[in-house]
Amino acid sequence: MTAFLARLLLIAALAVSGAAAHAQFGGADPMVDARLVSDRASVAPGETFHIALHQDITEGWHTYWRNPGDSGEPTRLELDLPEGWTTGEMIWPAPKPYPLGPLTNYGYSNEVTLPVPVTVPADAPAGRIEIPAHATWLVCEDVCIPEEADLTLTLQVGESRPDRSGARLIEAAIEAAPIAATDLAAGVEKGEGALAFTFAGEALQGASDVYVYPYESGVIDHAAPQRVRIEDAAARVDVKNGYLTRGDLSGPYRVLLSVDRGGERFAYEVAAEAGTLVNALAPAAAAGPGAASANDGEAAGGPPAAPSIGFWRAALFALIGGLILNLMPCVFPILSMKALTIVEKRGAARGEARLLGLIFAAGVIGTFLALGGLLLALRVAGLPDLWGVQLQVPGVVAGLALLMFLIGLNFLGVFEIGSSLQTVGGGVRDTGRRGALLTGVLAVFVAAPCLAPFMTGALAFALSQPPAASLAVFAFLGVGLAAPFVLVSFFPGLLGFLPAPGLWMVRLRQVLAFPMFATAVWLVWVLTSQVGATGVVWALLAFLAAGFAAWAFSLGGAAWRASSAVAALLAAVCVFAAARMEPAEIGTPAGEAWAEWSPAAVETARAEGRPVFIDFTAAWCVTCQFNKLGPLSERAVKDAFERNDVALFRADFTNRDPEIAAELARHGAPGVPLYVVYPGGEGAAETLPPLLTRDIVIQAVDRAVQGGS
Repeated sequence: MTAFLARLLLIAALAVSGAAAHAQFGGADPMVDARLVSDRASVAPGETFHIALHQDITEGWHTYWRNPGDSGEPTRLELDLPEGWTTGEMIWPAPKPYPLGPLTNYGYSNEVTLPVPVTVPADAPAGRIEIPAHATWLVCEDVCIPEEADLTLTLQVGESRPDRSGARLIEAAIEAAPIAATDLAAGVEKGEGALAFTFAGEALQGASDVYVYPYESGVIDHAAPQRVRIEDAAARVDVKNGYLTRGDLSGPYRVLLSVDRGGERFAYEVAAEAGTLVNALAPAAAAGPGAASANDGEAAGGPPAAPSIGFWRAALFALIGGLILNLMPCVFPILSMKALTIVEKRGAARGEARLLGLIFAAGVIGTFLALGGLLLALRVAGLPDLWGVQLQVPGVVAGLALLMFLIGLNFLGVFEIGSSLQTVGGGVRDTGRRGALLTGVLAVFVAAPCLAPFMTGALAFALSQPPAASLAVFAFLGVGLAAPFVLVSFFPGLLGFLPAPGLWMVRLRQVLAFPMFATAVWLVWVLTSQVGATGVVWALLAFLAAGFAAWAFSLGGAAWRASSAVAALLAAVCVFAAARMEPAEIGTPAGEAWAEWSPAAVETARAEGRPVFIDFTAAWCVTCQFNKLGPLSERAVKDAFERNDVALFRADFTNRDPEIAAELARHGAPGVPLYVVYPGGEGAAETLPPLLTRDIVIQAVDRAVQGGS
């Protein structure tokens, strides 16, 4: 998210000049010309009027509706109104669907006006006022460009007088917006991999076609065809469900129902009650020829939805996935801290050891719940709720790298600061309770980019459920990850296999510093993909300042402690600077067998009859790198790719990418890694487990070749 915002800020810095009402942004050829308009040239105190963002969009390009569909970003407008002035919600005209390969987006082309109602306070003083505004939007064709503009609207306060030009645009936008249809009943029921929306009311009398636009992303599969049946004043729309509705329905779901009557489109806003059918129409497929219409092509095609599993199976999968997570490569650095804690626990009282084990588990489970809550919040905000996305934020990566570096120095004995930083890694020195808690927190944070076997299904289930069920699944993940450590805490006899305390414990502590440094190196490497070489320089300067701060702190005395504080502040400034760098461009190196992923490229390869293998990966995903350097680099696997003319695509999710996020969600994947294999021509996709082996890949390629047409 930070990377995305940084890109927007850079564009603004290059583009914005002056306070003109017209947008000046992007590069030399902005795709959208935007301005503020109003339906009043002069407003009276106490009056409600409209201010609108009007966009003239370059031919062939489009901007987005409130629910952008499979990818994209809705347009946003922030008005800086005088004190006492208030605004309502933006009014969104009915959108159009924009299919692009396997994706479908919702938005506007040519031009669009987005009004916002504004109320003037009754005691507003008369005179001329200027209303500044900031607008952001994403405009797309085959590529997408984030654009923004600082705009200003000038009005008079006094006698109410219309602005005829602005009023025409705003009236047209309001007429194109959906109206609340109080006499139109709506319900939604769940079938086999599909949702049945049913509608009944006079608004449907004489209708020849309808189309459903959900207000919230994830309710339906936007790209799937909508099979429609209409009779009298009733309609039924069957459509493949989205990731939010793969579990139990928790509606009502707000939808825009677009109705064609006599060749003219009408838009209605309705709330479809979950588990309700408001008419008895059969699905279109059963109605016979001519009785049904299907929007957007055939129902077949595209990958099947992820299989729905029940809560207890998801909880079991989460528990097993959490246990296996202890063995995944991304958790290895944290095993160093766990190992040190176990060694030092030998001398602890039995009751204290158990308490520390439970505190560690609380840290693990609490952090899993916090991450789960964050993902749910992202879902509510309409952002991709994908596992591990916190490492798409350069500031988080730089901060974790610095923390790992400091823990390594602490293990080497460079500094000792009692129960604070020291206990982050040690866990049982001094009271050890705070350290046990922080070790649990850190274990989850570093482990988050990993997807262990069984975790995928559990996370996909969790992200489609109501909050209570989702958080319960996340809690089971935490139980699985913490269970081995807690087991040792309750059965200290297992520690009897270790040698007696002595110098070896000190040496072990020092040796375990190096996995910490290795982790810091890995995180800096991730940073190179996110913010480039300049960002890495800032991160390394942060290491330098933090190292000095730790050394100066260890010397004691007021002067050295003050120097340490200044150096620590410099380290924080350097991390902040690294996080503010421009996102680096990530491409596929020349000569690579892997091409950069895009839906259009995949469609082209399949149309040529070639099997397709897609690697959804990220630099911060250790499992992805393990697979890339392991099974995917084996000679036998490369031979299988070459022998069968497999088209290889790599989708890099290191930085935020809404198109990749939408594709992951479409496959029911909670994050990366994701490996998708398509047969050439027609046929459904196959998804592979997150941890690959040579045989898994080769057998999947063989199946794709045999299943092609």
